[in-house]
Amino acid sequence: MRRIEDGDMYCVYNGKKYKIKKKNDKYIITSRVRKEDFINYIDVLGNKHSELYMKIVKANEVDIIYNEDVFIKYKDKYFQLFADKVSRNAVLADSYMIWTNSEQLAQEYIFEKKEQFVFIKYITRKEIGAVKIVKTPVLDFKDIEQSEEIIEGDALDSWLSELI
Repeated sequence: MRRIEDGDMYCVYNGKKYKIKKKNDKYIITSRVRKEDFINYIDVLGNKHSELYMKIVKANEVDIIYNEDVFIKYKDKYFQLFADKVSRNAVLADSYMIWTNSEQLAQEYIFEKKEQFVFIKYITRKEIGAVKIVKTPVLDFKDIEQSEEIIEGDALDSWLSELI
């Protein structure tokens, strides 16, 4: 099981999804688009960033805080996506790395062995049947049930294009 700090956390604030970080007893949500009440992002060194915006919020101001795990449907099976998220570079290169720790699945789906119990395969968008996003509530919201979203077809193309 991964620790909360191991991956990006997300929240829903005013009906929209944002990245969120917990710093001491505060939560900082960030956006690449300027929103009302957001200020230029200030990093740990005190530098202001003009391409990233932030807002400090309390836990009771967001609907939920969660981690995401992304799975890609290849043929008839969902596989874990390497690094748990789809990167901008993966979309631009049309190359998605999926992996499994199952030797049986690796043989069946012709994966390459990278190391013991790690088998990988690069696939293209045409080979992706769907994307499943598993949302696991964390921190003050950890008692809420896990949920999942399946994205396929035109909705998947649209979702991928938003990452560019």
